[in-house]
Amino acid sequence: MSIFIFGVPQEGEKRHLKQKIELCPKGKDGKPTYVDYVVKLLKRSLEEFCRWVYRFMGNAQFISPQYLAEQHQKFARALINRYSSKAI
Repeated sequence: MSIFIFGVPQEGEKRHLKQKIELCPKGKDGKPTYVDYVVKLLKRSLEEFCRWVYRFMGNAQFISPQYLAEQHQKFARALINRYSSKAI
């Protein structure tokens, strides 16, 4: 599984034993513009991990696996629909 997380502070060197964090190009403020976070998880751990990622909904992008990228996009569209309706 690979995710890009933009503008999110790193939460420690090792959140997960199997993680790989790659700090990408730095912005004008000297901080990474995004973090490439790669982790291998068992399927039973995906739901909990996805909840962690969704804390950064507007700043996270799933790259793989494809079904999680599609699921993340579906949830993002649902938020857009909720907040763009005239019912607000």
